[in-house]
Amino acid sequence: MKIINSPNLLQRYIELYNINSIFSNDLKTHMALYEFKKNEHIFNSLERVNHFFFLVSGGAKIILNLENGKSLLIDYCKPLDMLGEMEIVNNPYARYDVVASEPTTVIGFNIEVFKNLIKDDPLFWKYLYSASLSKLQATLTTNIISSAYTFEHVLANYIITHSIERDDEIFLDSINFSDLAQLLGTSYRHLNRVLKNFIEKGFIIKEKRKIIISNYEKLSNYYVEV
Repeated sequence: MKIINSPNLLQRYIELYNINSIFSNDLKTHMALYEFKKNEHIFNSLERVNHFFFLVSGGAKIILNLENGKSLLIDYCKPLDMLGEMEIVNNPYARYDVVASEPTTVIGFNIEVFKNLIKDDPLFWKYLYSASLSKLQATLTTNIISSAYTFEHVLANYIITHSIERDDEIFLDSINFSDLAQLLGTSYRHLNRVLKNFIEKGFIIKEKRKIIISNYEKLSNYYVEV
């Protein structure tokens, strides 16, 4: 983990993601920018969590280490996902490994200081509740669709629910397609086959590690409301 001493860059990220709107007070003086290298651990499972983060650039993956020695990919993190939010209200020790999937920048707070700053802040708790509920709903939706629909529906739902909109584009960025296949419970080959089908139908454009939705209306025909 490396500290980035750049007030201008910090301010740029605050404005880009409208972070001040999450809190009742301006907490900029308590924020710091940190950078993680690709494959560097942001959190280690069973170690105490000392920071609360907003991911603002790059990406991370959440990994559950099983008792049999195997690892299971649980989810991806993207801008503006929170890291360490459960440790604010629950056990201060991380349950999962959180690993940067590429060079990743976060806005961080000392977690003990942060707890005091937000303990009576209704805006933050409303934001945390809404974000947690959305994440839970997305996970439940993926599991239900996986058991009842084709993989085309699973992939379309994942792309739609995890994409972000910026500069008139709706897209998923910084994707590791091997990890995505594992996350969605399919093979790398089958994922590529369905992606190619979506590209040929004009639903999406694939640029290296980025998926751009080129026809939202047609792709949403595969979207399932749960």
